[in-house]
Amino acid sequence: MYKSIKTFFGLVVLTFGICAYAEDISVSETWSLAVPPTSKNSVVYLLIQNNGSDADMLMGATTEVSRSVELHTTLHDHGQMKMHHHHSLEIPGNSSFIMEPGGHHIMLVDIFEPLTPGQKFDLTLNFMKGGEIKTEVEVVELPPNN
Repeated sequence: MYKSIKTFFGLVVLTFGICAYAEDISVSETWSLAVPPTSKNSVVYLLIQNNGSDADMLMGATTEVSRSVELHTTLHDHGQMKMHHHHSLEIPGNSSFIMEPGGHHIMLVDIFEPLTPGQKFDLTLNFMKGGEIKTEVEVVELPPNN
């Protein structure tokens, strides 16, 4: 009996720890650019806020508007722009992580239909510690603040 009670309270403490951590991560300012009908790929930009003291890892993302989703960084190499694919991205504790044009971004690979201005779709981000966080992405014609 004592072992059962001890196990129960251990699970309760573990569960509260996980819930508290999930609350440390927030996602905002999500947007994607409209693409021409001939384009097979698009991109998502956003802001991730980690209010916890520990770093977390963004492991990937999923959406129903494309066949796959990849984490990328745009690099400038000898006057040429290249994209580097990441399997994960570290989100440091007590910091903001910005995905913006010319830097980190989420690549939507093989979109099923062209993305049009005003359209909205769900994107689920998968964090190692924080779990899944679902956010809504709005498709815009021009980048915000343009």
